[in-house]
Amino acid sequence: MNFRGTFRLLFLSTLSWLSVLELMIFLNSTFFEDLKELICKPYKEKIGDYDVGLRSQHWNDDRIAKLLREQVRVHCLVYLDQSDYKFGLLKAGHAKRSWGRRCNRLTIVDQRKITLLEAYRRTYMEFHNELDWLLVVYLDSYVIMENLRHMLAHYQPTEELYFSAHHAFYIYAHVGMVPTTDFIFSREALEQLVTRNCLQNEVFFRECLKRMRRGPSEDLLPFNVPDEVIPFSLRQEFWLWPCAFRAVYDNQSWESCFGKAIIFPYCRAMSMYTLEFVLYHLRPYGHVNPLPELRSSSLPTAVASRPSNDRVARYMYRSVRIICLVLTWQRNYMGAVRAVSETWGRHCNRVVYYGSSSVTILPGLEIVGLNISDSRSNLWGKTKAAFRHAYMHYGHEADWFYKADDDTYAVMENMRHMLQPHSPKTPVYFGSTFQLNNHVYMSGGAGYVLSKRAVEKLVDGIVRHCLPGDKGTEDYQMGECLRELHVKAYDSRDIYGRHRFFSLTLEHFLIPDHDEDDFWLKRYLLHSSGTGMQCCSTYSISIHYVSPYEMHFLETILYKSRPYGLIAGHPPLKTSRKRGLGTQQFRL
Repeated sequence: MNFRGTFRLLFLSTLSWLSVLELMIFLNSTFFEDLKELICKPYKEKIGDYDVGLRSQHWNDDRIAKLLREQVRVHCLVYLDQSDYKFGLLKAGHAKRSWGRRCNRLTIVDQRKITLLEAYRRTYMEFHNELDWLLVVYLDSYVIMENLRHMLAHYQPTEELYFSAHHAFYIYAHVGMVPTTDFIFSREALEQLVTRNCLQNEVFFRECLKRMRRGPSEDLLPFNVPDEVIPFSLRQEFWLWPCAFRAVYDNQSWESCFGKAIIFPYCRAMSMYTLEFVLYHLRPYGHVNPLPELRSSSLPTAVASRPSNDRVARYMYRSVRIICLVLTWQRNYMGAVRAVSETWGRHCNRVVYYGSSSVTILPGLEIVGLNISDSRSNLWGKTKAAFRHAYMHYGHEADWFYKADDDTYAVMENMRHMLQPHSPKTPVYFGSTFQLNNHVYMSGGAGYVLSKRAVEKLVDGIVRHCLPGDKGTEDYQMGECLRELHVKAYDSRDIYGRHRFFSLTLEHFLIPDHDEDDFWLKRYLLHSSGTGMQCCSTYSISIHYVSPYEMHFLETILYKSRPYGLIAGHPPLKTSRKRGLGTQQFRL
């Protein structure tokens, strides 16, 4: 072969390899992820037949909620559109097994068999002596019944009064693919609809409503905005967007919406169970939520206000000091970093963000620019640099060092509760325990927390005992590194064997058979996790893949506004029910 042919072959070979390299870089880029979101097909909900069961522990003080249930009787109608021929009844069953359990009575209306207006008539004829209010919602709705009763307690069911909220159809968001309207009718309003022949058809019905008083309905979260403001990335968790829209575009506070919300429209069946767990079972240790005052002429007794009680949480804040190391990308500063700083980051003793640049327009944030490019392949180098920087600059302030991603939400009070029995002078660490090739390590997505002594050993020995350079699978390499440094991995599960660190969303753990049998999580988790409402600890610590909007929801519900009438209680001290769990460890 002559020189020209050899050169041509070498040139084409180099060009081919460069093209492959460019393609690999593109497939791992954030632009490719954004492009996938843009061209992704419209979301269509997958509804399965599963049962998450009930929670065995009930530590809430729910006396006020029970009182309101007796005195503000709500009959719930969950209706199916005629287009819901395939999975409508299945999803309505999930509504019945979640929030629907708190209705005084619940009826499912299949509009292929009976019109909704006829269902109003039959409900009045059969149950008007048993109800004070009639709630009418589409099967995509999740209703916080305690908040609904709190609102209705300020009105008399003998008033001719109704509330309503219209929810538009969005092809990338709405689960049921139809526009819907939710209603609440007083007993008197329902009687007038029946006796004035308002239920003959939709025209008569709408005309009758015009002559009735409509109550304030903003807490039902009506939503009808231009399609172009809808984020594609929220198509599976669109129940967040009505409140997020108010915060982003209308400058309302997150608490004013999430804290007072009565109906979350656009809910998937799986999201209903996630809401069940977060609203009624997850809680921060040592923090007792406040209770607003309730005075109403329709109630025989007034409910006095109760302030928030965080005395135990404040004591733990001083005695178990944790520095949070949040690894982030520069493109996430205005979204994820801002959300972390406004939510769970405030519960760290100090939070430091590590990205490729410290330049930001966000005031008051401590962002350290590392000389490492923003890419997943460089996370190992980024993590090593973050621990080294945190220890060198803030080691004197901390007992423990928690590393997290910027899409992780952590309940720091629960982390302190878990760490309190352990000494920071012992070289240990905690997280979601994975196992690969008989080597134990902690999931990077869920985050992991190292004692001060463990970080000392890491900083002193990382050059000699750990993989050099920036490339490498961050969490696995950290596990290998700590094993070489004789840092022990401790079991982070609670005394019931339930997980507290979650490398994926809560859905993956709550919903039975959510994933296929060969899904990677089952292969990597050292301890199998249960499913259903018993899957996850009441004092869960971290959740991965949490959007900035969901962080604000979690922050509101956990610390500021529980469903009305529920006071989050804490169990008495008990002896561990898991033999040896408190001292169980895995030598790395």
